[in-house]
Parts: sequence; structure tokens; C-alpha cells
Amino acid sequence: MAVKPMNLQVDIHLKRGDFNFKAAFETSSERCGIFGPSGSGKSTLMLMLAGLLTPDKGRIVLHNEILFDSEEQINLKPQKRRTGVVFQHGYLFPHMSVRRNLLYGWKRIAPILRKEEPGKIIEVLELEHLLDRKVTALSGGEQQRVALGRTVLSCPQLILMDEPLTGLDSQLKKQIICYLLKLFEECGIPFLFISHSVEEMSLMAEEVLVFRRGTLRQTLREKEFSRKNGSSLKVDLKKAEPVKDLP
Repeated sequence: MAVKPMNLQVDIHLKRGDFNFKAAFETSSERCGIFGPSGSGKSTLMLMLAGLLTPDKGRIVLHNEILFDSEEQINLKPQKRRTGVVFQHGYLFPHMSVRRNLLYGWKRIAPILRKEEPGKIIEVLELEHLLDRKVTALSGGEQQRVALGRTVLSCPQLILMDEPLTGLDSQLKKQIICYLLKLFEECGIPFLFISHSVEEMSLMAEEVLVFRRGTLRQTLREKEFSRKNGSSLKVDLKKAEPVKDLP
């Protein structure tokens, strides 16, 4: 399935104490990266896009729908924005099985909006043998796969991923990245990938927005970003090994 470009327009400002965040950009990328060191405003941007943090002023538009507009006093609630979020630690429901976690969002959206079949996502993520387990019995990698599946099954227009590969070694990152790219290619959902890792940006993004101290400093195509930062890593989806029993 062809991935739909995200068609995202952002012009927002937020001040919290000494931290001043400003960003104005438009992107129609399928895979957009948000890059910068800790404290640069990457996660702040993600929270504002998801509706979990309110800008002081500005405007956010996704697929021609206004998510936030301070002048018009529009601020859609998170559940109305149809943005899916994958955090670093998954945040699954510990009292539920893998199956119930996966279907949580899917059951709560209107049938007409259900673009993905649970069986297909479960197969792609190789979760069939885990469906009846409690998520507390899973490894960290398995929990992240469940979190990803749950997000995709909520059928968002855009998926936001906040440092989902932090703490993994280089080889495992490449395996999981192959997995992520295959899944999003299969489902046709654009994503915004947040990281401070040059390696991850080079593998995941086709366009990279570079932040420093709360300000968008550069917008680069992946090749230019990789050249400037000394990364030449690539992944071949056709040769990728299946990801199983991640630590």
C-alpha cells in the first residue's frame, strides 16, 4: 500500500520558564525525522502535535484539518486528532493480555475508520504466539512490538514515535528499523520519528528537521543530513531478517 504523505503544517510557540520553543515548517514527507540533542524540544513538539501539551500560540494543520489554532480558539482533544504515539517505554496496560492491548484502540473507533485488520498486523509483527500472555511477561522488545501494533490498529492519520530505539545496540536497531519500515509501508501510514541518533535518522527518515535549544535550525533531505553527519548506513528491506524475541 502506498504511504500517504502527512501534509503537516506547523507554526507554534511555547514558553515554559527559561525554555522557549519556536517552530514553523511544512512537510509532505512520508517519513519525517525530528533530530536534536536532549533538551532541544523534540519531545515538546511531539506532545503538542498529539494534543498532550498546548502551545501558547500558533497553528497546527494535518491533512487540511485544523488541530490547533490559538486565534480561532481551536484545540482538538488528543482522541480527536487521530495521531498515534509510540513512546520509548511502550506504556501498555499491565493488567491486560497482548490481545486486549492490541485491540484496545481498534474497538473504540468507528467501524468506517477501521482501515487495518488485526490479523494482518499481528502476522506482520509476529505476535501470534504471544496473544494470550500478559504484557508483564514479555521482553522489552516484545512489549515495543505490541505497543506499535496497538498504535497502528487505532488507525491514525499520522504516527509519532518518540525515541523508540533508545538503548538498543546498532545491529538490533537496524533489524527493528527494517521491521518498522515494512509495517508502515504495508499499512500506508506516514510517521514522524524523533531521535538524537544520527544513525537512526539516516535509516528512518527521508527528511530531517534539526532542532537546537527549542528552535528549528535546518530542514535537510536524508542524503544531505547523512553526508553532513558522517553516516552512510542503509537497510535493505528485501534482505532483512525477521525480528524475533527481541531483548
